[in-house]
Amino acid sequence: MRVLRNFFQKKDGATAVEFALIGLPFFALFLSCFEMGLLFIRMAMLDHAVNTTSKSVYIGTVTQGLADNTVSSDDLEEDICELVGIVVPNCANNITIELTEIDSLIDLPGTDAVCRDEGDDFEPVVNFNPGAGTSIVFMRACVTTDVYTPGLGFGMELSKTDNNRFEMISSMAFMNEPF
Repeated sequence: MRVLRNFFQKKDGATAVEFALIGLPFFALFLSCFEMGLLFIRMAMLDHAVNTTSKSVYIGTVTQGLADNTVSSDDLEEDICELVGIVVPNCANNITIELTEIDSLIDLPGTDAVCRDEGDDFEPVVNFNPGAGTSIVFMRACVTTDVYTPGLGFGMELSKTDNNRFEMISSMAFMNEPF
């Protein structure tokens, strides 16, 4: 009985017990905040890249230097991935760009964005019509990215693909200049 009483009176491991109780929620909160900040930066960079690239489409400078003066999906993907830089890793394999000519700004496409994932072997078919002068165009870019803490805090609440990746979608509507 005395040995048992001495065991319960010792305070040698009190700090380790407190750390075990408080450490796990603290690290979960820290990693969740890190994940949220990283995804926010990626989304802001994608929005900036889509905005900048769409400007070059509607003023007609995107076709300068191209052999046949027509813009392709690959050209826009390259421009957007160059602008997002290293913030979105492997952007070129995970981006899908859609350009749809619309009649008015309230006539947006009724379908969800189609995203390409590097884990899939297929290339999704999307509408790519940059329009002519004075046409209204709706541009949508979708990039899939890894979620580093999918089973923890913020990562659990994100909608993810079958490959456990998050889809970032940025869109822009604009009217082409009469070029």
